Amino acid sequence: MKKVAVFLFALFLCASVFAEKKSDKKDSEGSGAKEKITGVLDSISGAINKAGSKVKEGVGGKVNGDNMSESFKDAQDAAEKAQEVITPEQEYYIGRAVAAKILAKYKVYNSPKAQKYLNSVCHALTSVSERPDLYKGYFVVILDSNEINAFATPGGHILVTRGLLKCTDSEDAVAAVLAHEVSHILLKHSVKAIKTSRAANAIIKTSGSLAVAATGGNDDAKENLDGFSESVDSVVSSMLEHGYSKSQELAADSKALELLAAAGYNPRAMDSMLHLIEKNTPKDAEASGFGKTHPSPATRLKNVSMKYGKYKVNDTSASREKRFKAIKSQF
Repeated sequence: MKKVAVFLFALFLCASVFAEKKSDKKDSEGSGAKEKITGVLDSISGAINKAGSKVKEGVGGKVNGDNMSESFKDAQDAAEKAQEVITPEQEYYIGRAVAAKILAKYKVYNSPKAQKYLNSVCHALTSVSERPDLYKGYFVVILDSNEINAFATPGGHILVTRGLLKCTDSEDAVAAVLAHEVSHILLKHSVKAIKTSRAANAIIKTSGSLAVAATGGNDDAKENLDGFSESVDSVVSSMLEHGYSKSQELAADSKALELLAAAGYNPRAMDSMLHLIEKNTPKDAEASGFGKTHPSPATRLKNVSMKYGKYKVNDTSASREKRFKAIKSQF
């Protein structure tokens, strides 16, 4: 009977994870995201009710009441946290914490003129977006590094390396870089990662409480399961190393084209930008910088090439050439 209980626990864990992945396909902003997580948690609750008696029967009733109570309390706390709505204020402070980690690795490049220029381009893009205002606004910082990379946090912090800026050959190309990062914020990619982490943590803790029962309340088993659930918190940190998913990066490129067109920039600047990145990225740099955190330029070029036809914009980049040349030396 104990084997049956363990099998039920394993089956429940797989079913819960499958439920989360399946619901992710229907995920949408706002209420859609909340419904996704609520659905996963409902699956957890149902599984507990159905499997609880079987698990207890499988261990012959040798369950430590204190351990069970504590374990299920942990699961309940995790479930409640997973259902919390992340407010704009929370987005900002989460973003500030992520930015602090990035700035612990990179130094800020001191060029007030260049920073002011980038923030003006960023403002042109965000002002035509669906979220023109954040809790404390958007803010671009230049990182003093020759590495080709850029980051965006949910709170509106955008950090771009000098190495990436040096790849640009026009203001429209600069706008393409910033539009991509702004798109990550607009599409709430960081927030979704945090919500997924919370939902996964709830699943793990709830599954852990069942496993504690299946081991008769063994303290070592509980400690190992708690250690595993805590590792989920590293999801956000790993984003700094591995970036967003491939689908999210391509979605950010697609959204960037929309922003560029709306702000009067040439969407095809994304094409030239990606070619420049490909040209300037060393062949041995695939394990670092853009090569580590973004899909290959070739993949991204193929993605955007299918979408240019949607945008009919007059090319006015020549009118911005003088302004760009004046600031280019600052990069």
